Amino acid sequence: MNRRIRGYAIGLAVSGLVLAVVGVASWAQQSPEHGGHGTPQDWKFSWPAGDASAGREVFIKLECSTCREVRGEQFPKPQPGLDPGKVGPELSGMAPLHPAEYFAEAIISPNAVVEEGKGYRAADGKSKMPSYNDLVNVQEVIDLVTYLKSLKGDGAAPGQGGPAAPSDGHGGAEGQPEGLQPQMNADEHR
Repeated sequence: MNRRIRGYAIGLAVSGLVLAVVGVASWAQQSPEHGGHGTPQDWKFSWPAGDASAGREVFIKLECSTCREVRGEQFPKPQPGLDPGKVGPELSGMAPLHPAEYFAEAIISPNAVVEEGKGYRAADGKSKMPSYNDLVNVQEVIDLVTYLKSLKGDGAAPGQGGPAAPSDGHGGAEGQPEGLQPQMNADEHR
């Protein structure tokens, strides 16, 4: 009789455990509320507004004009020995062709998309564009993207556009805590 009771007790315990696991799994699959640290169901990332004039200054600071042309713009001459020729596309009409997130990805992760057959790849197959992640902070990327989005190729003064248009891309947060904004110093930029 003890065996029989013990068998029922074990069966009951296993059944209870299975029900508990199923209950927890079912609860975990429910869409989380924002207060529960989940992503709100209809959340979409909106590219933050930036300053096109400040973005133009970032373009100059990073010496982007060494490799990129912007029709109608006058930029400082590249430092001696730094002129590899124009190895990227002319940018004055790019704004209507790409969302802000595409430009941001090209700046943050230049190897993400590299067009074939245009001379943009180095011998190792990677983009000829270097990474600038250690040279710019988040606000500078936002401003640089806003500058690029202001280049409409319509004869308007480049860099005088307004904030980048919001989009429905995903990723990132609008604000960044102090300390997550690396700054460039003279030794880092060559």
